[in-house]
Amino acid sequence: MIGGMFLEGIWFYWFAWLGWIIITFFLKKGYYRTGLASIVLLLLITAHHSFSFLNINISTGFLLLLLITYVQAARIKNIKLLYILICTFILSFAFVSFHLFRLFDPVWVIFHPAFMVAIILTYLVLLLAKNMKERFITFLFGVCHGEVLYSVIMDYFSFPYRMGSLSFFDVVALGIMLISIWHGIERLSVTINQGISKTSKRKAGTL
Repeated sequence: MIGGMFLEGIWFYWFAWLGWIIITFFLKKGYYRTGLASIVLLLLITAHHSFSFLNINISTGFLLLLLITYVQAARIKNIKLLYILICTFILSFAFVSFHLFRLFDPVWVIFHPAFMVAIILTYLVLLLAKNMKERFITFLFGVCHGEVLYSVIMDYFSFPYRMGSLSFFDVVALGIMLISIWHGIERLSVTINQGISKTSKRKAGTL
């Protein structure tokens, strides 16, 4: 039991500290860097704190993450916001479905569940959203509202569950990392293609 508790949240803390180091030492100085680094630190501090509301145990860090996501979504134009809300419904449904299948039929969970759900949601996000900002917002919206819905279902059936547990933050951290890696691969691919195109044009000009 102690070992399981120790493992829960390890990916979140590891990637969050790694992200904070990258933000602090590699991003350009400014309000954006300061704000992003502060958010990561606040999530690190509040992720394991919780309180009870209507018999539901809620993580303080989860509420903070949800609030930040709403603030970012409020800056999006109406049509795009409507599309993101539709994508949120798809991701939330996928998130809840995975956890319900895992709860009632755990045999098909072939490796770490946080990795499985993060991979599934990241794949859906990459299909549904085009740029990195929209992908992050869509992912966070989907996973947060999926967590809310799943917590309500657990409470309805009187199963003890913490909304925004450390395992939830594992999924968040892994999903953000996977989206970031894919974005890096896309940028690298564009750079390589541009380099090949310029080389081809130079060769054609010398012929």
